[in-house]
Amino acid sequence: MSKSIKIGVNIFIFLIVAGFIAYMVKSVNKDDAIYVSQNQGNPFVSDYEKVFAIDVKDTINAFATNDSLLYVMTNQRIEKFDVDGHLVNNFSIKTGARDIMVSESEIYVLYPTFIDVYSLQGDALYSWEACSDLSDYCAFTLAAGFVFVTDAGNKNICKYTKEGNFVAFINSPRDFITPSHAFDITSRNDTIYCVNPGRHLVESYTLNGEFISAFGGVGGEEGFFAGCCNPAFISFTSQGNILTSEKGNPRISSYDKDGTFNEVILNSRLLGGGHMAYEVKEIDNQLFIASIDQLSIYRKKN
Repeated sequence: MSKSIKIGVNIFIFLIVAGFIAYMVKSVNKDDAIYVSQNQGNPFVSDYEKVFAIDVKDTINAFATNDSLLYVMTNQRIEKFDVDGHLVNNFSIKTGARDIMVSESEIYVLYPTFIDVYSLQGDALYSWEACSDLSDYCAFTLAAGFVFVTDAGNKNICKYTKEGNFVAFINSPRDFITPSHAFDITSRNDTIYCVNPGRHLVESYTLNGEFISAFGGVGGEEGFFAGCCNPAFISFTSQGNILTSEKGNPRISSYDKDGTFNEVILNSRLLGGGHMAYEVKEIDNQLFIASIDQLSIYRKKN
């Protein structure tokens, strides 16, 4: 092969590689570009404002609400606060917990391969192991006396009785894609709602595991989900609206229970910036939002 031909081949290969790199960079930035373009010239205005914050001495792994009380789970403890931020009680737990759920009489603490149950005062009651050696539990919810647990290892939902007896597996008709542990789940009126993070969807199921519907989709514009593993958190308001929280470009949005988009409630600037998702719960029209070591309270402006 002549020298000129070799040079030509090398240039051709270089152009192919350069084109591929440019394409990948454009693809990675596409969602952010869409989101920015949708908001240029339209400053975001929220109906909510931050009124105060509860400082927690350790990293917040998750939190739950029950009977106007806040149960904040850190690496080694559960701290119970009233809605004004006063510490009511606290007790120690094992390290590595991922989620917390509170019923009328018990506190459930989720670990990657087991669940511990405590009294509301912090006394250990009982526990149970995951139903599979490959389980990697992420989040859970309680509905009609059953515990529903998302499992990133087996890419399904495990249904248990509240005493820990295995009942069934629930699989998505689209298949759950779980690149990370952002596999949140909640429930309302005997319906289960969970995220399918790799597909950028929120899916709903009956208590028997029958698929009902899904909403969302890929996109940076309002009402859709961009980046990897979004939405990261979901919860309900007392009025029955669904709240979603996204990471990457953090924002919290509101949807009707049928998935119809309402509005973005808080954007990255009002949440405090960064790239992490902010877990959100609502009590009496107040939003309680967790960051790394702080629980912030937002109220509607009067």
